[in-house]
Amino acid sequence: MSARMQVTLSEDRQTATLAFLDGSGVEGAIALTLAQLSELIASLGTVRGAMVETLPPPPIEGVPVVPVLRTNWAVQPEALSEGSLIAFQHPAYGPVGLALAPDDVRRVVQALTRHQAMMHSGKGKTGLPS
Repeated sequence: MSARMQVTLSEDRQTATLAFLDGSGVEGAIALTLAQLSELIASLGTVRGAMVETLPPPPIEGVPVVPVLRTNWAVQPEALSEGSLIAFQHPAYGPVGLALAPDDVRRVVQALTRHQAMMHSGKGKTGLPS
């Protein structure tokens, strides 16, 4: 199944246009500001979350992921699970967070410690894995 809509960015990067394509059953286009586009993305995410709520999370191993390389982020206690919340500003989705239970926090700390040990250290180094 292919998308029956297209989203384009204006030259001045101030608006996006959502255009309905042939076969969509809808005609026309909608111009969206950044705020309107952000609200649409959030609404779609809420609806998608409800649609998958009863499904088990799909595996993440081997799935391509586009990393966010430049963002603001924070780690803070998460009261409900007594674990930690890792939150960051995602350029496509806005603020997102991952709550980790205490056992998962330990796993992440161990993994990050292993990764840190694989990195080159010292001035002038790139920080790339060995």
